[in-house]
Amino acid sequence: MRKDLATIGSTILFRGFEEPEIQQALSCLGGTVREFMRKEVIFRPGDILDSAGIILQGQVLLCKESMEGVRFIFSELGSGEIVGETALRATREESGYEAVAGTECRILFIQIHKIVRPGGHTCSLRARIIENMLALLLENNRTIYQKLDLVSHKSLRARILHYLTLQARKNNAPQFVIPFSRNDLADYLTVDRSALSRELQRMAVEGLIRFSKNQFELLYPYGTEVLSRPRKLSNR
Repeated sequence: MRKDLATIGSTILFRGFEEPEIQQALSCLGGTVREFMRKEVIFRPGDILDSAGIILQGQVLLCKESMEGVRFIFSELGSGEIVGETALRATREESGYEAVAGTECRILFIQIHKIVRPGGHTCSLRARIIENMLALLLENNRTIYQKLDLVSHKSLRARILHYLTLQARKNNAPQFVIPFSRNDLADYLTVDRSALSRELQRMAVEGLIRFSKNQFELLYPYGTEVLSRPRKLSNR
């Protein structure tokens, strides 16, 4: 567990905590590390969660399914982020989505109800953890608004460019690796996988992007989103 303290300390939930304080908080909250294989379900819609998970290693995809049975990904979480935030609520509620391991991952599940709904012993760090929990919920809201902004784009190309521009800004470089396979990217953009592949090829021919599998390079200024470029004959 000691080797994971840096990752735990990087989460919003433990922001501003020194290592001894993190250890103290974890002793109050308890904690169990679980490992998941790629595509393994972590929890399903309808599950009532009593533990929030800190991702120590790997990637977690948060998914929903439409009434027609179409799956889409509405968020992707990585090392240091928290999954299962419904466990942070004062009332026990069902999860409204599915969490799936996007890669092999390790997750530390903590009994957050011991802070939210303490019984006898109250952790001396309770107030600070609750303050950070509010910051976490605000961050989750920001992520939801980002996804709404993405799907508000009507055209497939606009969605692709919006997503790739955000990734370039996040990495502060025009070259980056996205955390999705082609199928997962289609689910995240809520578009058809074949249509996505065709549009990526067109964008490469037109000189907008260069890519190989999940490695991308933007060939336009990523401070703005460009919907067209003079056509080129190769993806060099």
